[in-house]
Amino acid sequence: MLSGIDVSHYQEVIDWPKVRASGVRFAIIKASEGTEYADPMFEQNFKGAQAAGIIPGSYHFFLPNQDPLKQAQHHREVVSAVCGSRPCLPPCIDLETAGATKAQMNAIVGGFLQELRRLDGRPGLLYTSPGFWNTYMPVPVLSQYRLPASQVDWAAEHPLWIAHYTTGWPSQVYPWAGWSFWQYSSAGKISGIRSRVDLDYFNGSLGDLEALAERRSNA
Repeated sequence: MLSGIDVSHYQEVIDWPKVRASGVRFAIIKASEGTEYADPMFEQNFKGAQAAGIIPGSYHFFLPNQDPLKQAQHHREVVSAVCGSRPCLPPCIDLETAGATKAQMNAIVGGFLQELRRLDGRPGLLYTSPGFWNTYMPVPVLSQYRLPASQVDWAAEHPLWIAHYTTGWPSQVYPWAGWSFWQYSSAGKISGIRSRVDLDYFNGSLGDLEALAERRSNA
């Protein structure tokens, strides 16, 4: 597995060469939130990570009470202005805020990712925790005797970035067979970053990560 981090303006100014020297190979960076907010450090962080040889990615903090399509379009605008044709990981929805019924959450989260895929050309990453996903999305009760059809089966098309702070292996969540990224700590210390930072793993090789970062049809 490869080591990575995820950051926002809360980490303030980052010394990216020091971060790279510490072993970090990717960084998923907050770009946007809702339909209007753009993280003020996104451009600086993205360019700094890339210049240091770290594969960058972006995430959008999703707000269920705002238009999902406009949120996807806003994220695309923020990211494309900085990323352009440069290699970067597929965009990500940060899903950790509720505020709607399970059926509504399923519709708006799916709608956001469908629009993001139309704009970017790739299935977006989906960040969530087992507790949030199982509580606020219409996940079926699984049986050893049958695997029921589910409203959330569409999510399996999107690489899972699971947040689970545990000393063991992260919990499996339906409908994924595994995970692509794992946020395993929110209290990491990395050279080049003064504050605590989220720590992540990528479940694959550097070649796998580079392939995931390739730009595709709508870049």
